[in-house]
Amino acid sequence: MSDGRGLKFGTVAEQYDMFRPSPPEGATTLMGDITGLSVLDVGAGTGKLTRFLLHHGANVSVIEPDDDMRKVLVRRSPEVEVLIGSAESVPVEDESFDAIFMNSAWHWFTQPDATNELARVLRDDGALHVWWNGYSRGVPWMRELTALRNRPDDTRARPRGWTADLDPDGPFVDAENFELHWSWPRTIDEIVGSFATYSGTIIQGDEARIEVERKVRERLLEQFGDAPIELPMTLRGTNARRRPR
Repeated sequence: MSDGRGLKFGTVAEQYDMFRPSPPEGATTLMGDITGLSVLDVGAGTGKLTRFLLHHGANVSVIEPDDDMRKVLVRRSPEVEVLIGSAESVPVEDESFDAIFMNSAWHWFTQPDATNELARVLRDDGALHVWWNGYSRGVPWMRELTALRNRPDDTRARPRGWTADLDPDGPFVDAENFELHWSWPRTIDEIVGSFATYSGTIIQGDEARIEVERKVRERLLEQFGDAPIELPMTLRGTNARRRPR
């Protein structure tokens, strides 16, 4: 893992599972038919993507380093195989999986170690799906809200790229970047609840988190009143194929 913040999500595991988005149904167009495939979900969190993959017929194994996040995942999806490892060290034999997925996790991995390790455990021509699922930052009012999550003096903020930077001469080929826009009906309480689950808010401490939540609620009430909000969302990332050995 590239930043210790990635291991703090367990402090908000239940809230994370309650308020973070699952992939939209339209994501099926990005992955094709996964019925019966052996699939690895890396950095699986509480299993938001895991449950989506199970619903569409995959046989799912997961890696989630945070104990508290993993407990929620196993409670919600007891049928999955849990692997104790990381993106940089997957405890399986070569060519074990037909596809590998990750949702809002790639930026925590150490490179090129993770890329090489995931290529090792993926079968020839197997699919790599590097996804981020979150608020649409192209919408001005949404961009202003998401900026509240970051501490002003945080110099460790990750680059705001939303694609996997894959070496064209490396183990993955046919890389395609994508954006899938979708809409998510949310209440103000649900949106406010989600803000406490992001790393930029978590590292600020309780007082700062409460202030962030207050500002988010205030701005949403000013713009929308107390009516339900169709939240603009974007699933984005990179899909690629494992180069035959």
